[in-house]
Amino acid sequence: MNHKSFAAFGVVSLVLAPLALPITVFHTLSPSWTLSARGLILSLVMALVGIGLIFMRKWAALYFSIPLFAYGISEAFFSIEQVAFPFNLLVMLHGLSLALPLVVTIRIWKHLTWGRRFF
Repeated sequence: MNHKSFAAFGVVSLVLAPLALPITVFHTLSPSWTLSARGLILSLVMALVGIGLIFMRKWAALYFSIPLFAYGISEAFFSIEQVAFPFNLLVMLHGLSLALPLVVTIRIWKHLTWGRRFF
């Protein structure tokens, strides 16, 4: 795998970052100020991690891949009991596919950098 293709995760994160605000804020009938602040912070963090992934930073790779791995493994594990048999295999496959960014991070770890003084 080419280590430059890791920046594609950053592009995906940057594309999906603006969607975090409306999903977080407008899922209720009466959005509050705290929900708006939470959505804005989530969007900004997603954009920051996306920029860090584009510039091949180790901290961004960790912030991106470890939560996806944890969520994917828990989704695959809990789908065994909560989803009916033929469909739980699809949910397990989806959960395991979310674990792939950690594998990519481990494989290209030596090409990543911690960054400079400010970024």
